[in-house]
Amino acid sequence: MDSVFPPLLLGCAVALASALGVVLARRPIYAAIFLLLHSLSLAALFALLSAPMVAVGQVLIYSGAIVVLFLFVVTLLPSGGRELQLSGSRMLAACVAAGGVVVALAASIAGGAVPPAVSFADLGVAAVGQALFGPLLVAFELTAPLLLVAIIGAVVIWRRHEPQVRTAERPVREAEPRRLVMHR
Repeated sequence: MDSVFPPLLLGCAVALASALGVVLARRPIYAAIFLLLHSLSLAALFALLSAPMVAVGQVLIYSGAIVVLFLFVVTLLPSGGRELQLSGSRMLAACVAAGGVVVALAASIAGGAVPPAVSFADLGVAAVGQALFGPLLVAFELTAPLLLVAIIGAVVIWRRHEPQVRTAERPVREAEPRRLVMHR
């Protein structure tokens, strides 16, 4: 156990720092990159804790798909998310939410809330595949159109708030017939 502790401590520190980076980043692109670092550090922690299937799922689903999806949406936004910069009211709301989470955590620890013992089931590739593509197939397949509709809705709402660019009007000239010019 002692040989695993330093890498676990380092992984936890990277995960905590990158999670703070997601919340405190001024630009959405940087927040998405911090989210990628966070999901990769979580995958490393799962791999250290002998959960390779979860680690691979973390890399494929979150690092490979969700973060790339966020990056595409952020790059589609016309203003680049500049209005998401930190303000006093946002910082106050973040502090209140963080305080609420700390109070809830302290209350659950003080109350002695212990999760029930988990019976270990088969967590191999075949069992996970059977669970995903068996009874959960419809829910698994409906996530793709749901994400697509959410992206389209976000871009449409963002475009409504985009200021209209005014262009100088050009004088309309009478349409002249085109001449064919041939060079020798």
